[in-house]
Amino acid sequence: MQTSIKSIFAGIDGREENFKPRKKKEKVTAGRVGTYAVLAFYTLWILAPFLIILVTSFTSNKEYSEATSYIWWPKDFSVEGYERLFLDDPYMVDGIPSLFRGFLNTMWITLLPLASGLLQSLLVAYCYWQEKFPFKNSLFMFTITLMFIPLGAFGFVGYMFYQNLGWTEGFAAFLPLIVPGLFASASTVFFLRPYLDGISGEIIEAAKIDGMNFWQIFFTIVLPLSKPALIAQFIFGFVGGYNNYAGALMYLGNESETMWTLQLTLQKLISYMSTSPDGDYSFKCATSLMAMIPLIIVYLCCQKFFIEGISFGGGKE
Repeated sequence: MQTSIKSIFAGIDGREENFKPRKKKEKVTAGRVGTYAVLAFYTLWILAPFLIILVTSFTSNKEYSEATSYIWWPKDFSVEGYERLFLDDPYMVDGIPSLFRGFLNTMWITLLPLASGLLQSLLVAYCYWQEKFPFKNSLFMFTITLMFIPLGAFGFVGYMFYQNLGWTEGFAAFLPLIVPGLFASASTVFFLRPYLDGISGEIIEAAKIDGMNFWQIFFTIVLPLSKPALIAQFIFGFVGGYNNYAGALMYLGNESETMWTLQLTLQKLISYMSTSPDGDYSFKCATSLMAMIPLIIVYLCCQKFFIEGISFGGGKE
């Protein structure tokens, strides 16, 4: 007995290192080195265009026109491209640069339908997940079928429809870019339903036993638990709306400059500066860089939730 007791206390006599899990050292193999080398090369390949834009935006047009080879780093930093962008903008109205005004237009045109569409898509996915109603599976399959319809092919038909409604002139020209996105999206519903399947059904049952109704469960339980998936879909929707050039050109191209979105403004600015004899590459790159910054910021702020959101499963049983 003494021996057994001593052996028991021997493991807890202060030598805590016996209880600490030891990390196995990963062997450095040729395959691992090759993998990291390929990934590093691919990263540089992806970042090279961004680096070129950044360097060129701070290179003077004189230095760029006199260069006989690629400029890896400007001899003298120049901000003439940014000065032209913010001070010599040909489409400036009331002292506000057109790029900034286009950014504001893009924000409210994109964020308003995106917020409403995400909320309604989550509501539809929640109904498909928890609620019981006739033809539930058939309706879900019909919803999925809508994803295969190439909506871009109906652009002209949609324009005629909105034209008959009087939504193609004046301030009403914003409506075709906003109203369709206010409602649930088939692709978002398809993405969110499997995510909700990963949430423990016991949480919902316990909430119902406690007397919570449909809307209380949705806003206090389902909505917070779905945050990673919603943020992932927000990034996809934001990038799509932010880069929407065809829709803006169709409905806002003939309207006043004060109604232009960022992508429309960007195209107009670059087309105008293309008539410059020296090409004005610093201005073009400065304009493109300023237009990319919001997307970079959104991704850096949301990348953690984005990774969690695309890996299905919101909880454990």
